[in-house]
Amino acid sequence: MGVRGLTGYIARHAEQYLLPYELHDCNLVIDGDSLSCNLFKDVSGNCSAFGGDYDDFYRAVVEFFQVLAECNIEPYVLMDGGYEYRKLRTVGKRLRGKIAIIKRINPCGSNTIFPLLMKEVFVDAVRDCGVSVMRCVFEADDELATLSRKLGCPVLTYDSDFYIYNVQYIPLITLTVKAHTKRLDEAEELREDTLPQRKLRKNEAKRVEKLTKANRIVSEIQVNNIEKRAPKKGKTYKFLDCCIYRIEHLIARRSLCKEKLPLFAALLGNDYIGRSCFKNFFAAGMGKVGRSRKVQRQQKRIQVILQWLKDETVESALSKILSRLRKVQRKSLLDQMNAAISGYSIEKCHSYDFFLKHYDNAFVRYPPKKLDDDSDDVVDEVESVEEEQDDVAESNEECPEDDSGEDSDSEEESDLEEGDKDEAIEGGEVKDNEDEDENENEEGEEDEEDECEDKTAKFPTWFLEKLYPAHLPRYFVDLVHLRKYINSPQIEHFPYNDCNEIALPILRYIFTLLNSVKGEETQPVLDENGEPLPIEFTYMGRRPRVTNIHYTRYAIESETKFEFTTAQPEPELLRNVFKGKMPHLDSEKLFGKVEQLPKDLQLYFLAIVYWLHKSQNCDLIHLHALIICVVVLRTIDSKIPAERDLKEFQKRFGKIVKKEKIVRETEAQKGNPRTIKEHLLALPIPERMEYIPKSDCYLVMDNLLKHFHMHEIFKKKYDAYSTIVLHAFSELQSIVFQLYGLNGLLDLPYEQAKMGQLFCGVFIYNLYDLLKTRVDITYYIQNFIFRDSQMMFDFYNYLWQWCDEFVPHWKRPSTPTTTTVVNKKALKKKRQAARKLAAAQENADPNADIVDRSGSDEAAVAEEVFEDLNNKFNTFLTVR
Repeated sequence: MGVRGLTGYIARHAEQYLLPYELHDCNLVIDGDSLSCNLFKDVSGNCSAFGGDYDDFYRAVVEFFQVLAECNIEPYVLMDGGYEYRKLRTVGKRLRGKIAIIKRINPCGSNTIFPLLMKEVFVDAVRDCGVSVMRCVFEADDELATLSRKLGCPVLTYDSDFYIYNVQYIPLITLTVKAHTKRLDEAEELREDTLPQRKLRKNEAKRVEKLTKANRIVSEIQVNNIEKRAPKKGKTYKFLDCCIYRIEHLIARRSLCKEKLPLFAALLGNDYIGRSCFKNFFAAGMGKVGRSRKVQRQQKRIQVILQWLKDETVESALSKILSRLRKVQRKSLLDQMNAAISGYSIEKCHSYDFFLKHYDNAFVRYPPKKLDDDSDDVVDEVESVEEEQDDVAESNEECPEDDSGEDSDSEEESDLEEGDKDEAIEGGEVKDNEDEDENENEEGEEDEEDECEDKTAKFPTWFLEKLYPAHLPRYFVDLVHLRKYINSPQIEHFPYNDCNEIALPILRYIFTLLNSVKGEETQPVLDENGEPLPIEFTYMGRRPRVTNIHYTRYAIESETKFEFTTAQPEPELLRNVFKGKMPHLDSEKLFGKVEQLPKDLQLYFLAIVYWLHKSQNCDLIHLHALIICVVVLRTIDSKIPAERDLKEFQKRFGKIVKKEKIVRETEAQKGNPRTIKEHLLALPIPERMEYIPKSDCYLVMDNLLKHFHMHEIFKKKYDAYSTIVLHAFSELQSIVFQLYGLNGLLDLPYEQAKMGQLFCGVFIYNLYDLLKTRVDITYYIQNFIFRDSQMMFDFYNYLWQWCDEFVPHWKRPSTPTTTTVVNKKALKKKRQAARKLAAAQENADPNADIVDRSGSDEAAVAEEVFEDLNNKFNTFLTVR
């Protein structure tokens, strides 16, 4: 949910609320969505405008969990599910913010744009690391807190809500992702729980505050870190350096009880209740908050609220808050506050049972243990007197500042006040009648949700069994629970339609299957006249050319040809997406040919065929770039260490590349060029790729590595950046995303497409830019891109020929492109020659014909000699 301003407040007072902690040999509950977003930020930096570098992101996730394994940490990852009714207003604000960013996108922008398949790539990487993962029904915060308390272990996330939950909270921003080595003393070996023995130093606290302001979460992941000063003798252990927070740190300092903290969080405002609801209370009930050049307005508000709650009970505080509101507003606000407060005290834990059931070794290595709160309480109470005096002194220093002064830290202020700004923007917008109807429906259905204590009870068992293992994307919950689809905008060409519209037939088909389960068919609601209303869902997407949301309703399709049974879904159900909806496609031939591809490529190339037939923005150059990317990522990254930095690649493999080039040049001069071995020629082309020599991979990557980075021209000239090209690739991602969900719903008839091994946005864009001016693309690929590897070119050619059978006729060039290009070049040369001739005639001497020219050789030589009297070196220029 996020409590506004609390993260900045804790960071400003890190010495008082955070303790240094060594993370090792324990269970760890991880917020998957928070970790994935922050890892992607770290990987992409300021360059995320090319549709997603999934390969880099995949490797970063794998390296992160490798570092955890070095320290004997057993992670349990929880992913977010769908949205609740009460959060739809916040979702709408964030969606408008994303659309505004897309409208002003530039390749060097500072805003990070999360690609559509980022969470799915994260889940793939987590599974490949052998880590336990589960997708929750709704937001994972409650499950994270309850599982952490049940296991007695810390939570790793970056969410201010966890300053209110009664858990051991490790802010992700404080974690250094490299293993340190330390000698294990006998006293530490005997003690099971290594509690923090010291407070944060000033430099450590300043670092936390600096990182919080800069919003730099994860950086410098180092696998197999080797320390120069590591102990060489004795028993050692590895740990990760971080800071830990316990709720007692806040309670002991402020003399609060745990029951007051949810009320404190609600007063500050979160995703479910806006801070503006308490505007009258802050103005009349608590007086002026005041301003300071050192302290943000929200930071000062936190101090005032904590001081005020110190002398109040929960009941008296609620009555005083409600007394400052109108009678009409009291019941509505009380319901919102109770809903927000209840979110911090839920104790039901479905994840614990899921991990025990689906993972054999769950909780075996480190059995669950109860937290011992008393020991920390004693430490906090002993130190509370000294800390209270420090806080009072600090408050006295900050308050007398000029109240009219503006806040100094604009970045933090914008972060803190984000919710209010969104409300102001929304208030100034003119909404159409359809939007108002949506909001009315949302508010009317809100009470319905609160009546159900167990939020999973409203979902069928078969659906939860597919959702919990993360086989379904999170939007499936929205389709079932809200009957809404909230589309996430990608890197799109803003004047064009929403790039997800191309995949709407698949989305409607999924919604039809969800409501057509055999024996559990959804019954339509009757209107006033007894007529059945259509079963439909609302699609929330981007309006073309406008920074606003478009609401469209789509009803379920006609009855499917095959019954959808959840126990054993019919594989033919996936083929219905291609049958009848693409008249120029032979679907029987397609599904027969797709079996010839490697299993990990089958679903991806089905999406490519759908994209070729449905998209009006893609051409064959897009297809060439995609196939080259598949060959390079799938082959090279599995054979040699993946290194994308140019300098590091030369440092690690430069000698190997240089030596191999010399060997191959020598063989070519002797008339023995490198060829494929005879026993490999007998194998099918896809199977040969397992035996590709590493030398081929080094040479090809050395040639292509520069294309894995954004070109320098984009930093100087934004016009060279084309969102039209990227729009077509975004359409493909939308198709893959919907087929990913449909494939999971049907119990995986095809292996899921792992985009971390198939798609790199920057590389594909640069390949398109490289190929679009080539006369013969296949010739260029063979003789320049894959010139050092015949096996890679054969695999590329195999995939190209497979796709070529299903390219629609309107995508094929009507006339040979070679002739057109040659004619253009000939015309260009003629124009250049004409311009040169005209310039020569213009600069010619008009009196040249009058000059008497001698026919003798001596006169001709004398005429050619020119003496420049102003040049003292003229004599050296004369030819004797």
